[in-house]
Formats: sequence, structure tokens, C-alpha cells
Amino acid sequence: MSRWLIAVILALLAPAVWSQSKPAVAAKAASEAPASPVAADKTLTVIPQGRGMPMLIRVGLSFIELKDINENDGSFTATVDMRLRWQDMRLSYPSANTVAGYQEFTGNDADKKLTEIWNPKVEFGNLKGSPTYTKRGLRVFPDGTVEFMLRTTAAFSADYSLDNFPFDRQRLSVEMLSRIEPLQRVLLDFRQDELEFSNTQYNVAMQGWSPGLVELTKDTVPAWRGEENSRVKAALVVKRQQISLLATIFVPLFASLLIPLLMIWLNSYEDGEFTIDAFQLNNISIGGLFAVVALNFTVNSSFIKLASGDNPVMRLFGLNYFMLAVSFGVGVLLFRFNVVRRLFGTHVQAEFYAVICWAIPVLVFGTATAMLAMALF
Repeated sequence: MSRWLIAVILALLAPAVWSQSKPAVAAKAASEAPASPVAADKTLTVIPQGRGMPMLIRVGLSFIELKDINENDGSFTATVDMRLRWQDMRLSYPSANTVAGYQEFTGNDADKKLTEIWNPKVEFGNLKGSPTYTKRGLRVFPDGTVEFMLRTTAAFSADYSLDNFPFDRQRLSVEMLSRIEPLQRVLLDFRQDELEFSNTQYNVAMQGWSPGLVELTKDTVPAWRGEENSRVKAALVVKRQQISLLATIFVPLFASLLIPLLMIWLNSYEDGEFTIDAFQLNNISIGGLFAVVALNFTVNSSFIKLASGDNPVMRLFGLNYFMLAVSFGVGVLLFRFNVVRRLFGTHVQAEFYAVICWAIPVLVFGTATAMLAMALF
């Protein structure tokens, strides 16, 4: 009887004992189970938030070499070094673990490391076509600072201003922007260190151009759903040094201004009549018109954008056409029909002709000199 009683009591107590021991066994099994390396790696690819938002990325860009400046195509080809720096505390490690003071990855190792950690994925916004050369490098410092370097040889689009041609300065800009993350999460910025890196003296000289400093500016661009993306522009200022353009363009332009003046100077006024027939003199103006049209076509073929802007070359062409129109007017109204003599008499016409022989050249060459001075200064 006692054995039956003991068996009933044990049967009643068994579920309670099992329910209390089950969580302990499960906890022990969970603690002894190895951590998943895949889950740990995935956490490093998420944007770090330990220092708050937005994530600050220091951006600098140095011009290594200028290969081509194509004003007609609106582009330039250059080799540039882009440097990005940010801090990810999750990547920190004891400084004693490295001899050089940082961990360095290049080539394929850098590409592999970038897939394992978060990076801002900054792109070139005005890249034209595909790069012809790229090289990547990555350094990770003990405090979690990451430095990414990208060397690229490619063509970049540019907006050239020819208002002061040929005394112009151009800004060759490379745009770096973050398309993946909005401004609230990733902010591209620069400080004195980035300015010094961007203005490192490399051999960027190109025939016909004199390089200056690199200017860094930051702004935003419209993004998805009304958001904005951060952008930094690095612009190399170059000055045109093509003195040959003065001989090939401006000397012919000034020389062509003499054609309508010769048409006026070659005539003479004696005994109330002009000595040379108006038809012969107008042939000079017609020849000058063809010469200016041919020169205009040649210049526009070499510098396509000059024709669509306001610059000294187009102003001088306009002055040439205006003077040819004046010479035709003088030949027809003054030499052919003697309009001034008919209206005001012989003496007034003689004085009028004497005045225009010196007044028109002074006004013409004074105006042409002023046009060049405005572009130069």
C-alpha cells in the first residue's frame, strides 16, 4: 500500500520538476552554442550610429595630371586622387597589433574589405563615360578611423565660360556626392587638412594652360522623395596661356577692320567731286566682307562655343560687320549720290569727308581696344 502511495506522489510532482528544469537546460544550451559569424559580419555593414547622425565624411581631392581640356565637347580628362575619411568605433583595435600604426589593404584586398564594413559609397557626379584606370587603397587605424583612397583616370564634364577669351580662367570641377544615403544620414565635409591634401603640388601642368589652386565647396543635390544628398566639389583653376591665339585670331580681326577704312581713305575730294568711282571702292568692301565671313567660319570651327556666347572675339566680329555696313553706306550715299552736297552744299561735304577720314578710325580702334581691355582686366 505504501509503495502505491509513493508512486502516485511522484507522478504528481514530475511535471512541475520538468517545467522548472527546462528553461535552465535551454539557457545552458543557448550559452554553449557558438555565435554566428555571418550575423556579426552583417552588423559592420550597417551605418555606424555610435557618434550620432549624420555620419561625417571628410572629403579631399587632388589633381595628379591633366591630359586633355576639350572646350568644344565640354569636358576634360584628368587623373585624380579622392580621399575619404570617417570614424567607425566598431573597427577599433589595440595599437600594439600593428607595426605601421594602421592596417592597410590594397587592390583586391581593399575591395574585399569594403564589402565587409560600412563605407559611404561616394561617386563622381560629373563622370563622363567609364574610367580608363582605377586603383583603391584602404587604411584602418586603431581608433577606428578609416581612410579610403581612390585614384581615377577619366573624362569629366565641365561648363566652360568664354566671356573673357583668350584671357580667361577656367574651373575644372570634379563633383563627389553620396547617392545612397540622404543628407540626414551622411554629410560630406572638409577642413584644413582636406584643403592641404587637395592642393598638394603634383605635375598637373598642361601645354597652353597654367594651373592654380584647388577650391573646395559643398552643397546639396535633390534626391529621392524630396530629400537631399550631400555633395562636395573640387575645382582646379587654370589660366589660358595660349599667346598664339593673339596672332591667329586677333591680328586678322584687327587687320580686317582696315578694309572698310581703306575704302574711305583711297578716295579724294577735288573741285567739288570725288575722284574715284563708288563702284570701284565698293568692290573693296565686298572683298572685305568675304574675308570676314571666311575668318568667322574658321574661328567657329575651332572654338564652337565662341559663337554662342558674349566674348571679345564675337564683339570684334560684330564690329567688323558694322564697319563694312558703314563703308557700304559711305560708298553709296556719299560717293555715289553726294547726299551731303545736295542737302548742305559743297563746302559742308568736303568738311564732312575730312572729318570721317580720322574720326571713324579713332572710334573703331578705340572701341576694339576697349573690348580687349575689358576681357584682360
